[in-house]
Amino acid sequence: MSIKKQLGACVLLSAVVLLGNAPSAQAYGPEGLFGGRPQPDSSIVLSNPVDLRNERPERAESVLEHPRPDYDPVPMQIGSFEIFPTLELGETYDNNIFVENNSRSEDAVGTIRPIVNVFSNWGRHALAVTTFGDINYYSQHADENYKNAVLDVTGRYDIEAETWVNGRGGYQRLAESRTSPDAVNGSEPTTFGVGKAGLTFYRGPGLLKMNADYDYKRFDYDDTPSSLGPIDQSIRDRDEHVMGGKLAYELSGNVKPYVRGAYNIRNYDSNPAHDSSGFDAVAGVAMDLGGITSLDLFGGWMEQYYDDFPGKKKVSTPKLGGRLDWNVTGLTSVALEADRTIEETTLENFNSFVQTGGSVTVTHELLRNVLLEGNVSYSHSDFRGNADREDDLVSAGFGGRYLINRSLYTDLFYSWDRRYSTNDPSEYTRNMITMRVGVRF
Repeated sequence: MSIKKQLGACVLLSAVVLLGNAPSAQAYGPEGLFGGRPQPDSSIVLSNPVDLRNERPERAESVLEHPRPDYDPVPMQIGSFEIFPTLELGETYDNNIFVENNSRSEDAVGTIRPIVNVFSNWGRHALAVTTFGDINYYSQHADENYKNAVLDVTGRYDIEAETWVNGRGGYQRLAESRTSPDAVNGSEPTTFGVGKAGLTFYRGPGLLKMNADYDYKRFDYDDTPSSLGPIDQSIRDRDEHVMGGKLAYELSGNVKPYVRGAYNIRNYDSNPAHDSSGFDAVAGVAMDLGGITSLDLFGGWMEQYYDDFPGKKKVSTPKLGGRLDWNVTGLTSVALEADRTIEETTLENFNSFVQTGGSVTVTHELLRNVLLEGNVSYSHSDFRGNADREDDLVSAGFGGRYLINRSLYTDLFYSWDRRYSTNDPSEYTRNMITMRVGVRF
């Protein structure tokens, strides 16, 4: 199986996973088959299939990366492009669709997910396009029906060996989860659009590796329907800019210390009290421990300034995190991640919240075509501003994937969420069971 085919299968899997309960890899990205922490701003993170993995130490393949010649999808070939189309059909039982603390409403949710990944097959440079839909129908609560759509385009231009420029862009049309602390609990979910663009320059032919990055996001929220009329959400419309860089030194083939920093600007269209700027800076080290385990640890400081906020204007806190990938055996992989970030909120009396969290994901290959996975994640949200609120979210899940053949697979998984909060109405417990079938064309 070619490297590009493996990348295609990997990114396809990431897209499928993220449309469920999004797990965490970097600061909330894809990990494993099921479960994990969602992106705090409700947007969807995709892995980048065309970046060279110069920043990651060499290590043995994880269980999910194992080639499976009898079960890996075979792409369609059109010129110099490989196309991986998939259609998923699923049914989920959710015992608390409105994530309520006391009374609970249950329902069965049917899901249709068309997914298409396109990858170039060039000798130099690379281009990848990922697009998918996420169409959900509730059996008894039709107002909860929602449709997500994502388009992501990434390209890499190779200047010379170990030197390249990566450009990326995309658009996401999403429904905000009822679990979001900013959800206004209208008669229907809040819908919004996210436009994204970015640019990275990387150079690393010697012992010193460096990259410079710029990323932009545009959030546009629709008014939320309610029994009393539309709820204005324009105060959440904003632009986010992040400019940063990283320097790493290859102390040896297995140890790379680094420093990384970023500066951000967050501008709201009609909510100047929440305009802010800030930075984070960390020092860390990436290590390959014997080809079976890789470790990335970092620590530093971050601050965010809300100059026009009526009250506390500065958020200042340590930034700590890391990631461990451990292939316990050839059939079992463990991934641990943790991070700490400053996130936006428009809740009254607050300008932001500091989220600290992590996850543990264990994947086991029971048979070559049967994968089992369990995960546990935790997030603590410390809201900052002129009042006090803290949330703790604990999630756990377990499931399995049965690869029937190259073109057909099926999943069964269970997940449990529990949020504890100093704001009692925000607490909830939720259980979900999902069955789905995937068809690869």
